Order: sequence, then structure tokens, then C-alpha cells
Amino acid sequence: MEINELIFKEFVRNGYAENKEKKVWDISERKFLYLTPELAKGFLNLRSFPAYKKQVVDREIALMKAHSKELIKEINGENFNLIDIFCGDGTKAIELMKLFKGNGEIKYCPINVTNYLTDLAIKNVRGAKIPNVKEFEFQNCECNGKKLDDFIAGVRGGKYSRNVILLLGSVLASYEINDYLFKLSNAMLPGDYLIIGNGIRTGDRLASLETYKHDIWNSWFIHLMTGLGFNKEEVSYDARFGNSRVEMFYKVNIDKEISHGGKKISFKKGDEILAAILYKYFDHEFEKFCKMYFSEVKLFKDEDNEYALVVCRK
Repeated sequence: MEINELIFKEFVRNGYAENKEKKVWDISERKFLYLTPELAKGFLNLRSFPAYKKQVVDREIALMKAHSKELIKEINGENFNLIDIFCGDGTKAIELMKLFKGNGEIKYCPINVTNYLTDLAIKNVRGAKIPNVKEFEFQNCECNGKKLDDFIAGVRGGKYSRNVILLLGSVLASYEINDYLFKLSNAMLPGDYLIIGNGIRTGDRLASLETYKHDIWNSWFIHLMTGLGFNKEEVSYDARFGNSRVEMFYKVNIDKEISHGGKKISFKKGDEILAAILYKYFDHEFEKFCKMYFSEVKLFKDEDNEYALVVCRK
């Protein structure tokens, strides 16, 4: 079985934490969930899964259309770079750019960790033939840190002096919100915009755990495990509430040693590998966090109060 170099190095670098006589390995950085074509396809399968599509994709598109006048008014007819962080296949960016017909020219700038998705997004945007999309520029990077900052600064210039950044699909829920918004805000200039799509909570903060136990998540994340060197039957997928968040993880079913590049990792039966995390916020919390880093914040909720589109002006 082929071992993925980057996944293996991350395990070696991060090490593990001891928890009640078992090791807990953490590889829950969002960047790893798109690292290979198999992982990227797993994500796209999740996107098209009916329950997820209805809950996330359809809600975001509906919110953009419902508040298109406000979005167009904010941008005010200026040309802009549309920076699509963790771009997916470009579907939601296409729907947003269609709203700006006749309101300035757009350079589409998708970002992801692999060219599998940036290439697909550009292909789909070209295929949509949106009249005011005039240029393209893409970047493969971790979607946080200095490389993202450099890209945000680098696309600006010429007739595209304003940046509009998309952070859709509840991507922000995979990060510590203050840290990510602080760094992203610092990379922006006055007059730039950040458009966030994120789930919000009503009632109990942590609820509907069965949603995250569904096998559609395992069908995506299992490629992390096979990239590390496990066979599918050697690990079992599960989800839980822990540390004020949803934790999606694998339990190791056997003792196993994995060797690669002169390094070894030893797993014991019962060890756990944290594959993904999601933080949950109430709408007033989300709005408060955004107002800490942006001069103007407008939060639009869907009719069920389960999803929000947040427009932030630097």
C-alpha cells in the first residue's frame, strides 16, 4: 500500500497525547482532507450527498441570491479578485459571480491544497461563461499561514485592487475562530470583503451527533487512513462531542507498525486518530467574533436559523 509522504510526516511531527492508557494522534488540520485526488473526490461525494447538499450547499446559494442586492451594493460596481478558499469545484463561486453581472469585472482566484480541485474549479467557471469573469489565477497552498497571505497580496494589482474572499462550506468551523479571523483580517486591506458561510446553532450547542456518524464522512476520511498505511478493516470510524466541538475519529483495531523513510510509528489496538473537528456557534457568538476583526459585519440567516452568510468589510 502506498504511503502518503505528507500524511506520514505529519504523524511523526505531531506525535501523540496519552489518554487513559491509549495514544490519541491528531491529524485534524483541514488541509489534509483534500490532499490527494481520492480525498478530493471523497469531499465532492459529500457535497453531492442529498442531506449535506440541502443543509449546506443549497442554503449558501439561497442566502447569496436572497441578499444579492446587499452584496452588489457593498462591492459598488468595482472590479475585484474573488479569492475562493478551499474552492471545491467552484459551484458556489459561480452562483455568486452570476449575481454581479454588469457590476464590474472579476478575476477568479481559487485556492486549495491540490490542483485537482483548483483545476476543476477553473474548468467549471470557464464552462459557466460568466461575462464579467475576465481573468484567472490559482494557488495550491495550505489555505492558512504565510503562503495564503502572500497570495492574497499578490493577486492585487492593476485594475483588480480590491479582494473579496470566500470562506464557505463551514470551513471556518474546522479552525480556532479567533486565530483564523485575526490572521485573515491582517492579510486584507480596508475596503476588502470576507464572505463566510457557516452553520449556526439554536437550542443545545452540541446536538445531532448521528449526522456526523453517517458513513458518508467515513467515505471521505478513510483515504487519510489508507494514505497512512492502514487497510480499511484495521480502523473503525466514529464521532463524538469533546472539547466543546464535534470530533470525528478512527479507532485502531489492531497492533500495527508502519515504517516509511527510515521512520516508524507504532499503533496499539484502541489508539485513536482524530481526523476532523467542527466547532459549533450561536449566531450572536459568530457575529461577535467577526466584529472583533472587521469594521462592518452583516449576518444573514436562513429561515430555519441553521445557517448564516456573514459579510465582513475590513
